[in-house]
Amino acid sequence: MHTPDDRPPADPLEQKTELLPIVQAPPRPRMGGRGPAVIGIGLLAASLVIFAGVLIALKLVPNPFAEEAPPIPVTTASPSGPPRTARFAQPGDCVANHGTEQDPDLVLTECAPGALEVLARFDATNDTGECAGVQGYRYHYFYDSELTGLDFVLCMGERP
Repeated sequence: MHTPDDRPPADPLEQKTELLPIVQAPPRPRMGGRGPAVIGIGLLAASLVIFAGVLIALKLVPNPFAEEAPPIPVTTASPSGPPRTARFAQPGDCVANHGTEQDPDLVLTECAPGALEVLARFDATNDTGECAGVQGYRYHYFYDSELTGLDFVLCMGERP
């Protein structure tokens, strides 16, 4: 007699298969405990110390370990006198030419015999013809700016 297991298979593709157990790779060992956290905090602290050292070396922040610097003295600035350029010259002021005749550089100076005295000033123009009616006029100086309101003409004569 034949048992059901001894019978030949009806279909040659239908064969008996065995189920084999699935083999998995063993899990990777992990660092346990506080090790990774301690290492991370240590690296962060070292980075902050290095960063602070670089800032101190570049003098971007004051060195907390350096001696206390003396305070900067505070002085009040008092005007040392009127501005020294011809731009601020008014009638009665004297000027001196520190430049050349082609490229004058007029600065305010002490009024002395032979100095150039400003006889008249005309603002918002660079027309030297304005000086024609000024008594004692001999020399003129004009400033021509891109902004017409800053232009001016000085009419000058030699101081006796």
